[in-house]
Parts: sequence; C-alpha cells; structure tokens
Amino acid sequence: MPDALETSLTAVPANGVGGSVQARPAVPPAAAESPAFQHSRLHRMADRWAHLAFLACSLLVVGLIGGILFFLSSRGLAAFWPAAGNTGRALGLSEVFLSADWAPSSDRFGILPFIAGSLGVTGLALLIAAPTGTLTGVFIAKMAPPWMRNLMRQVMDLLVGIPSVVYGIFGLTVVLPLVSRTWLADAPASGFAVSAVILAVMIVPTIVSLSTDAFESLPQSLDEGAQALGSSRWQAIWHVLIPAARPRLLTAAVLGLGRAIGEAMAVQMVIGNNPQWIALMRESTDRAPFLRALFTPAATLTTELVQELPNTAAGSTWNNILFAMGLLLYLLTMVLILATRRLGRGKEA
Repeated sequence: MPDALETSLTAVPANGVGGSVQARPAVPPAAAESPAFQHSRLHRMADRWAHLAFLACSLLVVGLIGGILFFLSSRGLAAFWPAAGNTGRALGLSEVFLSADWAPSSDRFGILPFIAGSLGVTGLALLIAAPTGTLTGVFIAKMAPPWMRNLMRQVMDLLVGIPSVVYGIFGLTVVLPLVSRTWLADAPASGFAVSAVILAVMIVPTIVSLSTDAFESLPQSLDEGAQALGSSRWQAIWHVLIPAARPRLLTAAVLGLGRAIGEAMAVQMVIGNNPQWIALMRESTDRAPFLRALFTPAATLTTELVQELPNTAAGSTWNNILFAMGLLLYLLTMVLILATRRLGRGKEA
C-alpha cells in the first residue's frame, strides 16, 4: 500500500468518445481542516438547524390551532351529553340551535338570537365595507396622485392600529347620541345599524390596503389595452380591472369578515346586549319591521361570551353552552375562510 495521497478512480471521456479511467487524488486531511471547508460545514449545520427551527414553528402553529379546537370541543360538546365534571343536564341540539328562548336562570338555552345577531351585524358591516374598501382601493391605486396615495396609505395603517375599544367608545359617546337625536326623536339607537357602521369603519382599512395591493399588482397592459379599445376610465375599471383582481378582493373581504365576526368589545358597547330581541321583533306592530330591527337592542355570540362567561360556574350547563357558542364561532370562521378561499381559487382558475 503506497503512502502517497489516497486516489479515486473517475471515468473521464477522451476526445468526446468513450472514456478512460484516471486516478484523481481524494481530499487530503489537511484540506478538510482548512478554514474554507470548516466554513462550508458550519453553513450546512446552520441550514439544518434553520430547517428544524422553521419546522418546529410550523408544527407549533398547527398544534395551537388543534389545541384550541380540542379545548373548545371538550368543553362545548359536554353540553350535549353527560361528561365527568358536569353539574347540569345534557341538552338536545334542537333546544339549543333552533330555539330563540335564552333564559339560563330558567334552564332554557336557545342560542338562535346570538347566531342571527352575529350573522346580521357581520353581513351589514360587510355590505357597507366591501364596496367602500374596493372603490377606495381603486382610487388609491389607479387615480390618486402620488402625494395623496402616500397620505391615504398612512391613514389606513393608522386606522388599522386603533384598538377596538376606542371605536366602541366613539360609537357609544358620539354615534349613538347623534343617531338618536337626528332620526329617532331621542329614542334609544342601540342595535344592528350603529353596530354595523362601527364594524364597517373597523374593517374598511384592511379591505382598502389589500385591495390597493391587488390593483397595483395587475399588469399595466390591462388598463392600457382596455382604454385603447375605446373604454372609458370607469368601464376599464369595472369590466377589466375588478374582474382581474377578484380573487384577491375576495381574500380582502374574508380578512375583514374574520375581524368583524370575532369582534366583541366595540359591538358590546353599541348593540344593546338584549338576547330577547327576536321576541321583541315578533311582538312589534311597526309597518316597517326592517327599520325597526335596525334599531332594536340585540346580542351576538361574542358579546354574550364576553358578558357572561366570567360569571358562570365551570361544568354547569350555562358554562358549557357558552363554550359551545365559542366552538360554533370558531368553526363558523374557519368555514367562511375556507369556502371563500376556494371560491377565490376557482375564479382565478
């Protein structure tokens, strides 16, 4: 065995035809100890640890989502069958989800008013905020001069950062008295209308920011081609730009919807917190029931959770129903987001 450098056999083509076996020296031990080689090995180790760190963070997020779902399920589903630690009776699905009678002191736990209240307030808020945010995004991206574009972006970022309780205080001290004096002859103005307006103001900045990014990401050739074919500015926007940006506009609406449906503090201050609002509507004899509903004190899933969960005993039927409401809110948010994202992918395809 020779003492020279270790060699390896490598097939090397000769003149482009065939190949010959030549001996090439392997990496000597001294080269393996060189600073460059050590630096490369440190880079590989850093990449491996970074990969593990990213994987751990991803698994942590998935674990948190699954843990929240498991916790809400274990507490909320206990309302519908006997479980260890329960101090109340098991309820039927129909008397919970199809009943409008909410009277925990009388052992009646119908949550239909809260479901209808959440959907009603969120739907009205989105009906106001989605068109407003989309058209504002069009203006910022395609019409506003640079100085106004920068100013409006800063304003939107500022509105996103305002705490929800500040919006609630503004609605309670300014909007409610103003509406009561102006349109209701000093009658109470709490209800869906003011709550929807406050929620719309809260989610408009999110929709505006994402809509602006959606329109700015479109190729300039779309706008130029539409106008070259004789379209007016508005026709190009309505028939070309908005359809092209529709998937991202849907995503913007979903993110706004997610904030609206989970909002509690601002809505609690202005909605009135009346779980019997459906019964009040049935007893109403007004000729305009829709307008009456807009200013009827109501309640939502989030406001009821914030108001009553700290005051219930763990394991009681009342406590379990509140956790079931939280589970329903969690699942409702997930279903809405997944459905709308699927719709957005379908439109994009």
